[in-house]
Amino acid sequence: MVFILLAAIVLQNSTAATARQMTLSMAQPVAEIDLGKMKGDLARLAWSADGSEFYVQTVERDGRGNIKSVKHYVVSATSRSVKGVDQEPAWASKYWAWKSAQASPGASAFKIVVDGPRQETVRATAAPVGGALAKGGGADPLAGTTVADAASVADQSQQKTIYTLKLNGESIGDWVNEAVTPGTNFSWAPAPMSLLVFAKRDGGPLVLLDPSGRKRELAGAKSAFLPAWSDDGGKIAWLERKDRKKYDLMVAEISPR
Repeated sequence: MVFILLAAIVLQNSTAATARQMTLSMAQPVAEIDLGKMKGDLARLAWSADGSEFYVQTVERDGRGNIKSVKHYVVSATSRSVKGVDQEPAWASKYWAWKSAQASPGASAFKIVVDGPRQETVRATAAPVGGALAKGGGADPLAGTTVADAASVADQSQQKTIYTLKLNGESIGDWVNEAVTPGTNFSWAPAPMSLLVFAKRDGGPLVLLDPSGRKRELAGAKSAFLPAWSDDGGKIAWLERKDRKKYDLMVAEISPR
């Protein structure tokens, strides 16, 4: 009863807080996530409603980026064990629905918009242009750029299709030549709070945004992936990268300072 009352007080105080007023406590590791054993790429991190378990999803893709297999794991917050399961738990699906939604659960007008698609052409490597001299041959001022040169440039160019998710004009992630996967690098706070936490798609600090456009980088995370706000609004979890395959599942309390 006392715990529930304290959680309610924290949530009430956090409801009206702006991004710049929020702060993280010292983060605590819950378990190690080893992709060398679990296989695939990280796709989802979810909390159970009582905070006793986490769900981690990994996916394996083919050469074209299409998902060919999905694996499911449940992490115990008490025993710190990581156990493979046959399917995503119902509580994880329910959590992911509001965590990754287009609009804040606490304020429907606080909404993510998709900017794109836009096209960009990039050259993979610098192709030699300017005739034989550019390739190390003799100086012939009339040689110019040959058809072969132009073809070489075309072969080494790549067309990129880019989608950007934005919130109040702030970019929260780019998806290049791939489908947008909402929630993989951001999490809404639960209602009635009106906040969003995100990290760069390739890992980085945790950043808070509020409806007024205020922004705050939270101390405590350096290379965060899959940020996830707890159901009661009092904690944030994320995966902190240690090396190419290993991550620590971290949890920290968040509250107004």
